[in-house]
Amino acid sequence: MLRKITLLSTLLLCACEPYASPAPNIVSIEPEEVVSGEAATIVVTLDAPLPVKVDYGQQTATLVTPTLLIGEQEVTITRVEQDGTLLANVPGSLSAGPQDVRLELGDGSGSVSEHGLTVLPLPPELESRTVDGGPENPQPEEPGQGGGKDKEPLVTGLRIDRISEQVRGVPFTITLRAEGPEAALFEGQVQLSANKGRVEPNLSNPFSKGVRQEQVVIYKQGGNVVLTVRVGRHIVAQSNPFKVSAR
Repeated sequence: MLRKITLLSTLLLCACEPYASPAPNIVSIEPEEVVSGEAATIVVTLDAPLPVKVDYGQQTATLVTPTLLIGEQEVTITRVEQDGTLLANVPGSLSAGPQDVRLELGDGSGSVSEHGLTVLPLPPELESRTVDGGPENPQPEEPGQGGGKDKEPLVTGLRIDRISEQVRGVPFTITLRAEGPEAALFEGQVQLSANKGRVEPNLSNPFSKGVRQEQVVIYKQGGNVVLTVRVGRHIVAQSNPFKVSAR
């Protein structure tokens, strides 16, 4: 009898006061890595749809307004799916390093994914050389002293050899190749990132004669995983989509 009275009291209280379901938790963020200075879109998956605030007295139901912050910076949510998936624009102004991703709702509730997004530093800048193979002289030349040498980028493109199916957490080797008229002279480094999970390392070791065989590890399983490599701001290459299995 006491239990029935308690239940009835709860129902009467709900009928008089607005009610909102609990805030969902952040389950995953893809990609987990973005590059500083580049705008990107991330997908934030929640463990439940966004809560709805129900006012029984007014007979209204409204979605609790979400706010998404990366570090201390609010980002723009562009889409809210019914299953609790958010799409958001990440600006290029975020500082490099791991960032907390925080979901805040208009009723004061929320959740946080600590270090849920890593902002990678800008890729190494591309060195230029003169057409005779020497490094570009950073000092201005005096008239009549070595003038007339055209400058040519060391690399005009990158290529990743085909990657087969891999296993989560198990190191594997990828082959990176520089492309362009002076590609064989490239001995720099490139930045690596993944569209799913994270890849280590994020910076390759130096190339040798325009080629680098780099051992990497991916820590998240899934299909259609794509690696991206960058050198400088404008030279970007992507791998074929491949699968990363649990074992």
